[in-house]
Formats: sequence, C-alpha cells, structure tokens
Amino acid sequence: MSGPGLARRSAGGPMAALRRRLHGDQRGFSLPEELVSLVVLASAVGLVIAGIYLGSVGVRQKGGRVNAAVLAQSQLELIADTTYRANPTTVPYPTVEPVAGFSVSTQVEYWTAPNGPFTGTLRNDGLQRLTVSVADGAGEILSVEELKVNR
Repeated sequence: MSGPGLARRSAGGPMAALRRRLHGDQRGFSLPEELVSLVVLASAVGLVIAGIYLGSVGVRQKGGRVNAAVLAQSQLELIADTTYRANPTTVPYPTVEPVAGFSVSTQVEYWTAPNGPFTGTLRNDGLQRLTVSVADGAGEILSVEELKVNR
C-alpha cells in the first residue's frame, strides 16, 4: 500500500541512500586537482630535502672551525711549553702534527724596544707576537695571536 503519506523505500536499502547522500554525484577527481596536489606534495618534499642539506652543510662548516680552533690552541700550547727562542728563523718553534685537510703556520713578529711597534725584522728585545693560522683547501679558517716573553 502506498499512499501520499507513506514514505517510499529506495532501491538498495538505507545504506545505498546514505552513500548517495554522502558522495553525491562525484565520480572522481579531475586532472587539474590531481596535478595541484602533486605540486603541493613535491614542494613539501623539496623543502624538507633542502632543509636537511643546508643543515648538513652548516654542521660541516662548524666542524671545520672546531677542528681549526683545536689545532690553533694545540699549536699555541706547544709554543708556550717551549723556551723563548731569540731567533726562531734558525731554530723554529715546534709545530703540531699535521691533520689531513688542514695546514698550520706560525708567524713571528718582534717588539721594537722601548715603545713598539711589532715588526717582521729580526730583533731580540724580549717580546714576540706569534700568529698561528689554520687553513684548509678553501683558504684560511682561523688566525690566533699570542705574545711570548723572554723570562
């Protein structure tokens, strides 16, 4: 019996009706929607990869500076443990063992008594300024100065 007041049941039951109501007439996604989602996904992945790469480059550069600082400090401590040498061109100060990828150089300047300045010309007025430079294949990384006094 079907009358105006009675509801008709749809074919397929209540689940089919619910499915049609939730999904409507949508039968799939269009090509532009798919392309936009792929571009967004590729951009996100690219940003993550770029962040990882830049972070690793920064860590590598900081690691080089840390190694250079350790080498320079070791060189200065080695010179500090050595007695004052009036003429370090004939009897040079000792140097640290070379580390692969780095070079360490020491430059000596001499104080001109009584009131300065430092000069590269050999003098024995009892005060020397030592400059330790550490470099790698790309150039100088670090340069440190210290004074050595004849005691």
